[in-house]
Amino acid sequence: MVNPKIKKRLIDSLDYLRKMDFFKDYSNLTSEEILEKIFNNEINYACAWWYEEPRSHFPIPESDPHGSDLLENIGMYLKHWMKKSNFEIDRSLIPFDTKRVMHEAVETWIDDNMGIAILKRLARISRGVFQPTNISSRWMFQGRYKWKIQEVGFDFKGKRYSIQIVLRHDFLEDIGLRELNKLIEDTEYQYYQVEDDYITVGVLTKEEAEKLKKERGWKFEYIY
Repeated sequence: MVNPKIKKRLIDSLDYLRKMDFFKDYSNLTSEEILEKIFNNEINYACAWWYEEPRSHFPIPESDPHGSDLLENIGMYLKHWMKKSNFEIDRSLIPFDTKRVMHEAVETWIDDNMGIAILKRLARISRGVFQPTNISSRWMFQGRYKWKIQEVGFDFKGKRYSIQIVLRHDFLEDIGLRELNKLIEDTEYQYYQVEDDYITVGVLTKEEAEKLKKERGWKFEYIY
C-alpha cells in the first residue's frame, strides 16, 4: 500500500496534468483510478524505441512494467519521495501518457531502424501538427567512428526534409528537435525537452510551458 501523502501528491499531479490536456484517453476515469491502473501496469509506456519498432533481425522485447516499478520505488525510497518537488512528481507520471510524451533512453541500440522509429515516436506526440510520411534513413558516419550520424528523411507538407540523429558511441546526443521546431514554427506548438536523465519530450505552446514552469517548477533543456 502506497503512503497516503505520496498517493495524494500523485493524484494531485494527475489532476493538474489533466487540466493541461494530458491523459485525455482516460477522461472517463478519475485521477485515482488512473493511478491504480498505472500501478497495476494496465497503463504503461515504452522507454526506448526498440520496444515499439523491431531491431534488425531481433523481435520487439516485452515492455517493462513501469507502474509496478514506480510503486516499488516509492516503497523503497519513501524518504526521498517525500522530498520530491512538484516537477519531479509530474515527471514520474507524464511518460504514461504516450500520446503526449516520448520517453527515450539515452543509451540506445545502434540499428538501421533507430532514426525512423524515433521520428515516428516524435510524430505521435505532436498533437497533430507534425505528420511525416515516406520516412527513410541512412548512415552518414558509423562503424569505427566515435561520433555516429543517421540522417532521417521524410515528406512533410509536400516537401522533402531531413533531420540528423547524432550519437556519441551508443549514446544519443541530438534527435533533431531544433530542426523539427523550425518546421512547425508556423503553429502554436514546439517540442520541449524536459530536464531528465532520459530524453523526455513533449509538445507544448509557449503559454503552457511558462505555466508549467511557474506553477509546477518544470525545467526544460535548452534546444540548440
